Amino acid sequence: MREIYIVTTYTGTLLSSVIRKLSDVPYAHVSLSLEPTLSPMYAMGRVYPRTPIIAGLVQENISQGLYALKPNTECRVYSLTVTDREYTKLKLNINNSWKDRKSYKYDVRGLVRLKMDRPKPIKENRYVCSNFVADMLAMSGINIFEKPSYMIQPIDFLTNDKLTLVYEGRLSDY
Repeated sequence: MREIYIVTTYTGTLLSSVIRKLSDVPYAHVSLSLEPTLSPMYAMGRVYPRTPIIAGLVQENISQGLYALKPNTECRVYSLTVTDREYTKLKLNINNSWKDRKSYKYDVRGLVRLKMDRPKPIKENRYVCSNFVADMLAMSGINIFEKPSYMIQPIDFLTNDKLTLVYEGRLSDY
């Protein structure tokens, strides 16, 4: 058995503030890590930390990028116990996605549709952060949701009883 980590964050950026306000959720972003150090974390996010305009599949790090610019980022870190086989498959899926990262795009329209409660199935590697993490889990046989990954929002991670909360506080203090 192995542990994987799901990290929900709130940076206080304009976009995260809008998402937080619209969805009434304390944490607007979701990342996935295979390591207890959370390095690296994989997510759909800003390619360039200072601008939200260009987004895609990124590797995040607690002390670099956007989190270095936003040291007061609030977070919850969850662990999930998976089988060795699920872990290996998840690692392979993440590695394959990372190798093909240029084909992954942030789905702005998907974010709007999700907030309007009108989600559509994922097409052409277009994701919002919560969909990406949920899809990586589902593709690896790790089924923690009762609905398709394109319908998953950050709140679904916060309320999932299959996840174990291991830390809540400033991400820089983790």
